[in-house]
Amino acid sequence: MKNCKGHIASALASACIVLGSWLTSVAQGAGIAAVGTPPPRLTGGATIELSVPLFQSRVVQLETGANRVSVGNPDIADIVVISPMELYVLGKDLGETNVLLWDSDNKMIGAISVNVVHDLDGLKRKYSEVLPGQAIEVRASQRSIVLSGTVSDAATMNAAVSIAETFLQQIQTAKKSEEFQQASNSHREDKSVGGIINLLQIGGSQQVMLEVKVAEIARTELKRMNPQFNAMGLTGNWSLGGVNGGASFPDALYGTSNLRIPIFRGGQGAGGGLSGPAIDEFAPSAMTIPNSGLFGSFLSNNMVFNLALDAAKNQGLARILAEPTLTTLTGQEATFLSGGEFPIPVPQNNNTTTIVFKQFGIQVKFLPVVLSGGHINLKMDISVSDLESSNQVVLNAVGTQSTFIIPSLSERGASGVVELGDGQTIGLAGMLNETTRSAVTKFPGLGDLPVLGALFRSQSYIKGETELVILVTPHLAKPLPSGKQRLPTDAYVAPTDSDFYLRGRIEGTPPPK
Repeated sequence: MKNCKGHIASALASACIVLGSWLTSVAQGAGIAAVGTPPPRLTGGATIELSVPLFQSRVVQLETGANRVSVGNPDIADIVVISPMELYVLGKDLGETNVLLWDSDNKMIGAISVNVVHDLDGLKRKYSEVLPGQAIEVRASQRSIVLSGTVSDAATMNAAVSIAETFLQQIQTAKKSEEFQQASNSHREDKSVGGIINLLQIGGSQQVMLEVKVAEIARTELKRMNPQFNAMGLTGNWSLGGVNGGASFPDALYGTSNLRIPIFRGGQGAGGGLSGPAIDEFAPSAMTIPNSGLFGSFLSNNMVFNLALDAAKNQGLARILAEPTLTTLTGQEATFLSGGEFPIPVPQNNNTTTIVFKQFGIQVKFLPVVLSGGHINLKMDISVSDLESSNQVVLNAVGTQSTFIIPSLSERGASGVVELGDGQTIGLAGMLNETTRSAVTKFPGLGDLPVLGALFRSQSYIKGETELVILVTPHLAKPLPSGKQRLPTDAYVAPTDSDFYLRGRIEGTPPPK
């Protein structure tokens, strides 16, 4: 019986040695065993700290041969006895556990506190290969990876985060394996996958100053010919006349109380004669000439003729210019508005109305991202809007005499993403808008006469053309040294009494330099 037990123990020891040699060769072939560094050694009754990267292994040497081994949480680490004097520790999941060892006399040899962490050394090596020269520090916090330090630009920071995320995929693999074990009636507790805590900072100039120049050229051309005339003549019992411009025919005024009664023809006074649908009073509309034109009048005993010829030809040129300068940090949006707001009534329940304000004018929005080499990735949105009265809306409030006049907006703008160097300029042009309006109003038949027909028709021609040009120049901004700032009011000198009252000046004379 003793010999049988001895043969069994010898066979188990041989199997452990063979298994340990195979695991060691596999670990070294996979590159997961520490190379060039001596393995930790556990002396009698001591407790050592052992840090094991996830899915990698470490070998621990024992001063006293182990006969019995106990693992606190086998889901965190696997322990394999290579020989009575060596242990093989494999990290399976992030976390901490402990290992207790006893000798053949059931005496405590010692304890190993195992901490399975991310492969931070492998991540550092990857950064040195892919992102050389970047001062990136790597730490572990529970199941997450903490990145800190300084990088050169935003693109490098994004690359560093993406590389660290690939190391978290190992934890995702462990979680999938855990789900499979749970489906196989395993009671292992589920653990979530960690994340990347990004504390990286971008070095260098990270403030961007944007110079924007917005110029709009508006050309207008107006041609107008609007003749207005009225004529009336009395010939016997006939009253004849014509009008271009409107007229009314109210009754005549009679008596001391200025009552309007029809004229009676063919009799004496209001008591005799016949009355009929005659033109008793002729009241033409008032003639106006807004800007330039000709006018004339003819008066005789039985004839009156008035003429006003409104003729105009105008050409206009307007230049609208705004030069805003904005400064913001990389990755932060900045906005600028040169204009104003106008109210818009919005009906609500219970016959109530609220006011919403709509912005108009020159509005600039941009989002810069500083890249390596002094380049700037720029996302911009620029719009120019004006109030228009041609399509305005008139609203009457119910139950009141209030009237709301809401103007319309004409808007031009551009948006896009560009990449520029420090101080380079991009121009957004070609935004043309051309409108043409022509109208002719004429008296049927008479307005088609060769020469005199011009008196019986009104015509206008309006042509407009606008061109919008936007120039954008980004700069890497740095703060000014103290005491170098100059304000527009620095050169202002208040006027003295003699300057203000005697010389009529609103600004004093600066002292000689």
